[in-house]
Amino acid sequence: MANNNVVLSTLDFNTNKQNFKNFLASQAAFKDYNFEGSNMSVLLDVLSYNTYLNAFYLNMVASEMFMDSAQKYNSVVSHAKELNYVPKSAKSSVATISFTTQTLGINSPFIIPKGTSFTGSNANGTFNFVTNQLHSYISANSTFTVDSLPLYQGTYITDSFIKDDNISNQRFVISNPNIDIDSLTVLVRDNGSTSSIPYNRVESLFDLDDASLVYFLQVSENGKYEIIFGDGKFGKVPNNLALITAEYIAASGPSSDGISVFGCNQDLGIPNGGVATLSVITATANSSSGSLPETIDSIRFAAPRYFATQQRAVSSDDYTSLILDKFGGQIGDVSVFGGETLEPKQYGKVIIALKPTTGLIVAQTVKNAVAGYLQNYVSLPIRLLTADPEYLYLKVESEIQYDKTLTTKLPNELIGNLRDQIQNFSSKNIEKFGTDFRYSKFVATIDDTNTSIVSNNTKILLSKRIAPLLNYPTSFDIDFNNPADNEAESPGYTKINALSDEPMITSSAFTYVDADGVEWPYCYIRDDNLGKLLVYSIINGKFTIINANIGSIDYMTGKVYIKDLVTSNYGNYISVELMPANKDVIVNKSKILLIDPYDVTINLIEKQA
Repeated sequence: MANNNVVLSTLDFNTNKQNFKNFLASQAAFKDYNFEGSNMSVLLDVLSYNTYLNAFYLNMVASEMFMDSAQKYNSVVSHAKELNYVPKSAKSSVATISFTTQTLGINSPFIIPKGTSFTGSNANGTFNFVTNQLHSYISANSTFTVDSLPLYQGTYITDSFIKDDNISNQRFVISNPNIDIDSLTVLVRDNGSTSSIPYNRVESLFDLDDASLVYFLQVSENGKYEIIFGDGKFGKVPNNLALITAEYIAASGPSSDGISVFGCNQDLGIPNGGVATLSVITATANSSSGSLPETIDSIRFAAPRYFATQQRAVSSDDYTSLILDKFGGQIGDVSVFGGETLEPKQYGKVIIALKPTTGLIVAQTVKNAVAGYLQNYVSLPIRLLTADPEYLYLKVESEIQYDKTLTTKLPNELIGNLRDQIQNFSSKNIEKFGTDFRYSKFVATIDDTNTSIVSNNTKILLSKRIAPLLNYPTSFDIDFNNPADNEAESPGYTKINALSDEPMITSSAFTYVDADGVEWPYCYIRDDNLGKLLVYSIINGKFTIINANIGSIDYMTGKVYIKDLVTSNYGNYISVELMPANKDVIVNKSKILLIDPYDVTINLIEKQA
C-alpha cells in the first residue's frame, strides 16, 4: 500500500528532500522513476527549500511571541510593555563644578539659565554639557560664588507636534533615540493661548482623573520613545490643534565619563544684564554615570522583576528592582538591608548601598535622587539611608610556570595576557555585592590564558584601604569577614611568645607619629600572633617596635581594630592586608570584592627541560 503521508517533522534541508523522494517513490505514478535526474532534482530542491524556509519562519515567529526567546528588540520591548516596564534610556554623564564670578552692573541674584552650555574633553573627544534648570545665587557684593553646579552631558533638543483630532491614533514619537528620559519636559499650549501648561510623567493610573495633566512614556519601534496622553478618564486629553512641545537632552552615554576640566561656552553677563568674568572652573566631581540605552538581555532580565514589585517597596528585591529600573544607567548594583543588621543596630532604617556603573562611588546628587524617588513607594514610616559599598581588594601574587616551546609569545606579552585575563575574571565573576571569590575558578582562569602555561602557584591576600587624617588620631574598625590563617592552639602546641610566626596582618608603609610627636618614616603595622597589632620599622637593619599596642585582631572572625593611628605621610592610602585561612573568600551583602591591577604581581618562570 502506498504511503500517502509526507514526513515533515524536521527542519533539515537534506532530510526534507529525502522525505519527498520517499513519498514520491511510494506512488504508483512514479514507480521506477530516477529522482536523481536533473529536472526532478531541481523540483525537489525547490520543494525542500520552501519547506525549510516556512519552517524556519514559523519557528522564528513563535520565538518572538515570548520574552525569553524573542531576539528582536521591538518584540522584547512589546512584551515589556505588557509588564508596564519602560526600558532605560541613554543617561547623561553628570559632573559638578564650582567657580566664582566677578561682576559689573549686576545685582543679586546672579542667574545661570537652564541650558547654559559648558564643554569638556577626554580621550574620546570634546563633549557638550548643559544645566538642567535655572540656578540663582545671592551675594552682598559683586563677587558671586557658584558651588557644586550640576552639569549634564548632551544638547537640548525640542520636538513639536500639533494635536489633530482628524488623525486616527495619532502618535507623538520622540525623534532622537539617544534621549535621556529623565530630562524630558512636556508642555501643551492650546490653540490661541499664549501660555504653555506642563504635563508630568506617571507610571500608573493611581489617583488620576479626567483633569490630571499627565502623560505616559513607552518605547516604540527602533528604540524611540513615544508620549502617550490620557484617555479622558485617566488623564486629560490635549485639545484639538494644541501645540505639544517635548524638550530633552540627547546624551552620548559613558564615552563622556571622566572629564575633569570644563569651560563655559556662553557669556553669563548677558542674561544678568551686565558684565561677568568667571574664574577658573573647578570640577568638584568628575563626569560619571553616563550610560547607553538598555540592551535586550537587560530588558529581558529586569522587566518581570520590576513587575513583581507591584509599585511598592517592601522587600529588598522591591527596592533593587525599582532603583535599577529608574537609575540603571547610573547604578550598576544595589544591596538593601535593614539597620538592625548593623553594629550598633539602627532600627527603623533601611540602608541602600549603591555601586555605580563606572567608578567606585556614586555621586551625591544621584544618591539624593534615589532616596527621593523611593519615598513614593515606601509604605511604612521608615528612614532611607544611602551608603557607599565597602570594598575589599584581593591582592594576587602568582608564580606561573610556562613551556616556551608551546608559544610564540614573548614573556612580556604573556604577562600582559595574564593581567588582562585576571581583570576580566574580576569584572565578570566578582565586583558585585555579596559575590564570593572562588579560588579554583580563578587559578583555572590563569591556566587557561595560554596553552603554554603548565601550572601556577597563586597566593591571595585580602586588603582594606584606609586613609587616616594627617597628624590626627584616627581609629578604624575593619571587618574582613574571613578568618585569618593563624595556627590555633592544640594539644602539644601552645602559643606563648609573641612574634613567633609570620604575621597575619600587614600593611603598606607610612610615617608614624608617636605620642611625643616624633615622626618615624617607613613604618608598618603587623600583628604579634597573639591578637595585638603593633607599629614597627626596620632601623639599621633591625626590627624595631615603635608602638607595641595600636589595636587588635580577632583571628576567628577577621575583625581588626586600629586605635588612634597618627600619621604624617603616606601614599594615596594605607593598605591593611589579611592572610585568609581559606582560599575561597566570602563576603556579606554590604561588601564588594575586586582586583586592582596595581595589586597583581606575576612571576613568570620558564619550565626546565
